[in-house]
Amino acid sequence: MYKRQFVHHDLSRACLVQSKDAIPRVILLGRVSLYGRGAARLHEEIIAVASRWTDPATRKTALRPFGREAEGRTLDLFEDALAGARKRVVSDHVRTQLSSSVARDIEDLLPHLEAEGDAIRADATQKLRDRGQRESTTLHTLLSEQRGRVMKELEKTGPDTSTQMKLPLPLPVEEQRQYDANRRYWDRWLANVEGDLEREPAKIRDFYEVGSSRIEPVGIAYLWPVTG
Repeated sequence: MYKRQFVHHDLSRACLVQSKDAIPRVILLGRVSLYGRGAARLHEEIIAVASRWTDPATRKTALRPFGREAEGRTLDLFEDALAGARKRVVSDHVRTQLSSSVARDIEDLLPHLEAEGDAIRADATQKLRDRGQRESTTLHTLLSEQRGRVMKELEKTGPDTSTQMKLPLPLPVEEQRQYDANRRYWDRWLANVEGDLEREPAKIRDFYEVGSSRIEPVGIAYLWPVTG
C-alpha cells in the first residue's frame, strides 16, 4: 500500500539528472527513523541503494544493487550531476520510459533498501543503548562524588545547628544564617539523593531506549547518460 502511495501521489520525489557516465543508473533513497518514549526522535539517517537501470520491457530479472564500490561511484556521480546543473534536456521518450518504470524499480529495490535499513537500525539501536549506559554511569558517579563531598562538609559542623561553636571563628549574623540555610538544603538533598541515584540514571537509560522505528522510501533518482 505504501509503495503505491509513494509512486502515484508523490512523484515530486522522483528526480532525473544527466550523468557523464555511460551507464544508466537508478538510486532508491530511504530514511531510517528511531523513536524513544513519547515519540522522541533519537536517530534519523538517509540511506540509499543503487543499481544499473534496465528497461522493464526487456528486464529478465529484478534490479540488483551495486556493490559498495559501484554504489559509492553512483552516489558521487549523482552529487556531481546535481552540482553541475547540466543544461541538456532528456528526451520526452526517455522521460516517459523512466516514469512508467518507477513502480517496478521501487518494487525491485525496496527489499534491499529495507535490508540496509534493518542493519542500520540494529547498529544505531545498540549505539544509543551504549550512549545511555555511558551517560547513566557518568551521572551516577557525579551524584556519588557530590554525596561524599556534602557528607564530609556536614561532618565538620556536626548534626545540630550550633555551627558557630564548631567553626574556628564566629560568623557574622547574615553569613551564619546563610550557612545554616545551606546546611538545611544539603540535609534535604542527602535525604533524597539515594532515590536520585536509582531514578535519574535509569531515566537516562530509558530515554535512549528505542521504542519504535520506521524504514521508508523517500525518493528515487535516475542518472541518465548525457550521450544517451
